[in-house]
Amino acid sequence: MLKHPFGKYTFRIKSYDSDQNGQLTLPALFHFLQECAWENARANDFGYEFLEKNNAYWVLSRVLVQMDQYPQWRDEIEIKTWPKGVDRFFAIRDFQIYSNGKTIGKVTSYWLIVDKDKKRPRKPEDFNFVHENFLQESAIEQKPEKIKVDIDLMENEQRKVFYSDIDVNRHVNNATYVRWILDSWFSDNNEAIAEFEINFLSELKLNDEFAVFAGKQKDDYFYSLKDSQSGSDICKARFKPKNA
Repeated sequence: MLKHPFGKYTFRIKSYDSDQNGQLTLPALFHFLQECAWENARANDFGYEFLEKNNAYWVLSRVLVQMDQYPQWRDEIEIKTWPKGVDRFFAIRDFQIYSNGKTIGKVTSYWLIVDKDKKRPRKPEDFNFVHENFLQESAIEQKPEKIKVDIDLMENEQRKVFYSDIDVNRHVNNATYVRWILDSWFSDNNEAIAEFEINFLSELKLNDEFAVFAGKQKDDYFYSLKDSQSGSDICKARFKPKNA
């Protein structure tokens, strides 16, 4: 039985969580979501420390975010999160984002437990994850699927991984991928993002070099980070701005 089927966590939007318009940024939101996930996983005895003892770690694989409204600098928000089951090797976790009691955002996410040595996924049921009292509710009914890009994407820029991009797992943090994509988007656009979906496909480490590719199909914008040497996809993203 889960000790804590869901968790609720409060965040006040700091200046460094905000963009030039004083609104919460998506990369900052991803940091909040990660903290909520880690805290609730720890409370249920399948968190970072438990996996560390078993030579494994959590990796965020797919995320779908839908935002009706972005909170402002100094606003206080509450995020409710809960694990809701397993889909093959994926552990599923949802989030509901509230401001003044009103739902302003919804998130669903797929996570993998990865072996530290083999760098391969391990079964969630081997790590005290499958429980009978998972909440039977969804923030978003839609599954975060594999993102398919049916158009040719154009290269926007070349980048390199620096020390500040690395997290406690010694690879690039998921929020940093989001920041790089939105850096590219906001260099030519100013519309806020209503729906954002991303697949994390491979890891980046210190001094790795990559390119940012972008393109549009109908109302969807697609981005891909590609390894500069192999040309392989590191992550793919799809999103809709609010005016689409």
